[in-house]
Amino acid sequence: MTLIDAIKDEHDRLRSRLVLLKQEIDVWTRNGEPDYDLLHLLAQYFMRFPDEIHHKKEDHIYDALMDKGVLETEYLLRLKSEHEQMGLLTTQFSEHFDDLLAHHVSPKWTMIDKVKKFIVMQELHMADEESQFLPLARKELSVDRLNEIGAAARKALINDAARESFQELATIDSGIESHLAKKK
Repeated sequence: MTLIDAIKDEHDRLRSRLVLLKQEIDVWTRNGEPDYDLLHLLAQYFMRFPDEIHHKKEDHIYDALMDKGVLETEYLLRLKSEHEQMGLLTTQFSEHFDDLLAHHVSPKWTMIDKVKKFIVMQELHMADEESQFLPLARKELSVDRLNEIGAAARKALINDAARESFQELATIDSGIESHLAKKK
């Protein structure tokens, strides 16, 4: 599997988690009781996976395209900036959620607004990457170069901190799957 295929698979997984997040937020918007445990797990998932694993893989491709002098440098810089913005929105979502559960400090609607913005930005960003960025990478980078980038990305992710993140993510993902199984 190429790095680009892995990124597409990860986008599919992210989308499935966004669907769950939307469902819970929709329940909450209609003044129902969302599954707070699932919301907490989803907040943890989005706090960890995109920034600690997924975006790092994409960053390796960005860097290779920028090193090659691809004309769309402004586009690539915008994509990297969106990663940072999504990280900020995720942090805000997580902090508001923790405040809401622990102290009822953050208004529910503030959190719902942040989560909806996060969902829209994630969906648009992934669609943009799949329609422009990934085809650009396939066009501009040889299969050998993509394999080198994939190996470098894997090597960068294989360290003690990453192993811990992978273990924590596996626990989070398992918790999400358990919640889904209970709902069936």
